[in-house]
Amino acid sequence: MDFSFKKAQPLLLYVLFFGPSILYLTTVCPNMYWRDAPEFEAVAYQLGIAHPAGSPLYALITKIFTFLPFGNIAFKVNLASAFFGALLILLTFFLITECLEFLFPSKDKTLLLLSSTIATSFYAVSNSLWYNSIMAEVYTLQNCFIVSIAICLLKGLKKKEKLPFLYTGAFLFGLSTGAHIIMILYIPALLLFLWLFFRKHLPLSQLGIIIMFVILGASVYLYLPVRSSVDPYYDWGNPEKAKNFITHVTDRKDAKRHFFFSAEKFTKTLKKYCRYYFEDFNVLGLILGLTGIITFLRKNPKLFLALGAFFFSQWWFFIRYWPWSSAFIPTFLFFTVGIGTGIYLIIQYGYKISKEYTGVTHRHHFLSGAMVTLCGVQIFFLALVHWQSNNRGNYWSPYEFFKYLYEQMDFKGVLANSIYYFGTSYLQQCENYRLDITNLFLSEVFEPKHFNTITSDRYPLIKVPKKEGAKIGEAIINANITNHSFYWDPTSINIHLVQKNLHPYGLLFRVTPSPHPITPEVKKQHSEKIQRFFNKYTQIFYQYNDSEENLLYYLILDKLGDFFYKRNEYPITIAHFLIANQLMPRSVHILNSLGSCWASMGNYAKAKTYFEKALSIKPTHIPTLKNLGQLYFETGKYSLSISYFHQILRKEPENIIAHFHLGLCYHKLGKLKKSKEYFSKVIALGPDDPLAIKAKKKLSMICTP
Repeated sequence: MDFSFKKAQPLLLYVLFFGPSILYLTTVCPNMYWRDAPEFEAVAYQLGIAHPAGSPLYALITKIFTFLPFGNIAFKVNLASAFFGALLILLTFFLITECLEFLFPSKDKTLLLLSSTIATSFYAVSNSLWYNSIMAEVYTLQNCFIVSIAICLLKGLKKKEKLPFLYTGAFLFGLSTGAHIIMILYIPALLLFLWLFFRKHLPLSQLGIIIMFVILGASVYLYLPVRSSVDPYYDWGNPEKAKNFITHVTDRKDAKRHFFFSAEKFTKTLKKYCRYYFEDFNVLGLILGLTGIITFLRKNPKLFLALGAFFFSQWWFFIRYWPWSSAFIPTFLFFTVGIGTGIYLIIQYGYKISKEYTGVTHRHHFLSGAMVTLCGVQIFFLALVHWQSNNRGNYWSPYEFFKYLYEQMDFKGVLANSIYYFGTSYLQQCENYRLDITNLFLSEVFEPKHFNTITSDRYPLIKVPKKEGAKIGEAIINANITNHSFYWDPTSINIHLVQKNLHPYGLLFRVTPSPHPITPEVKKQHSEKIQRFFNKYTQIFYQYNDSEENLLYYLILDKLGDFFYKRNEYPITIAHFLIANQLMPRSVHILNSLGSCWASMGNYAKAKTYFEKALSIKPTHIPTLKNLGQLYFETGKYSLSISYFHQILRKEPENIIAHFHLGLCYHKLGKLKKSKEYFSKVIALGPDDPLAIKAKKKLSMICTP
């Protein structure tokens, strides 16, 4: 047994690393991806400072990958995620092995090796890990640290000389914060682990040394002020100053989100989180994992509690609002340990039963073979499904999208943008594309303390007036608009500041020097640009059906549609919303918006269809309930209108709009007492609300004989 174990283990380690490596490499994105990926790619290339809390270790490590002698910068940095994804699988194998040795002291090493390998293979083909291994992100690196720290803790429990492992784990923990600052949430679980298992063997002096190792690892954050002092392109928050450094590392820009809680959001995220388990492991994996988790708890509740608390350390923070699987990978890794435990238990128990009733020992091999076959089939189909959903080997859509944006702009134009910024910056900073364009980051205009300061050095192609605060944005436009074409990101939350001067321009808005009416020619050119883009990339779009791409196009079309809706341009509004509906067919917001457009055009039958579709997806959606109630009021169906406004009040008892419309409905039905009651409620709830003035007029009419 031992001989075969020692002989097979090195080969398996190679397979467990290079197998996932090949899977991830064949599917890795060939250029930039959406969201934060282009920023991380540019930061790695230029050794810049990423968004809070900076991820200094990630920047330093991925910089090494940019020296590879092939591919573009984005591809090289994407390879780092694939590498650490494969390394994570190898580390997970060691973690499961360590846990099984605790739970099953007999240590049938061949069975232990088999169980660890199968369990690790399950997670190697999981969707959550695969998705995060094909693009530039910090999560595979972060989770390599999480598993490594857990292994050090387990090794410290087994070995007589515990301190070297504790020192190593402490250093890795400090270093891990440089991958993602969220690692500070692991401190309570680490203290719990030390108290449960090491309190009798760890004098205060040694605890001080452990803390010193943590500080030593965390000293990687010195990178931020040092690198900021030379003003790299990505220099979020200028952390060269102590105050700025603290603001950046503590992510003050998202301070409200740190303590945000919504029961509705929590429930929605929790449901999505539970679905990830089925998506990652399917039925067989879930059965094995749950069996193993229960076994782990029964055999060693103390270790189960300690490891469970550790791997779920960031779960409670993100489950409130984070919809993506990336934040929950540590919990899936803990479940993978459960899968390994479940496999070991089932084979061992089957072998025991077989021996007791038949006296035949060679059935051990039969049971092992059956388990390998069954799990192998499941893993194969999971790999096939997830390969298809995550294959981005020829996915150039992000690159083409941002390049298309630049192609629409005049020479020496100015692009004021927010969501577009990472992709457009990557093209300029890493591929030297359209360096004539001034890429103005709107967050630097409105929140310089969290982002960067607008200076002539950062934006040398335009005049930068000396203004403080948000006024600098208006000053820049006024100082440059006669000599430069200005373009605006449609998804920007600050768009209201230039609303009157905007002209639709395909996937952008163009800012005019003064307000001008939107002519039919402008609308025609805008529609042609939209159609040209979607016609060109429709085939690729449907081939990949990428959720991030869907979301971006959806946001753009929604904002463009809203722009036209506010101008009562309903046909062109509907055209935008219909494309958005194709991208997100279950978007309640878009369905409600389409219904509103048709209602505004007087087509109540079509409006009703869209409103009802929206409510079939989310029966408690307040805007749709209001619109449908309004529709029935306008068509004289007052009883139906009343039912919808009452539904609103069941969820929002102090909704002034609902109370006002109920007053109108009851007045139309001749139920004056009821009408008076609801109008009075409107006045009581919002004395200064415009509806309160209307309610007073209605009340005066009711009171008049």
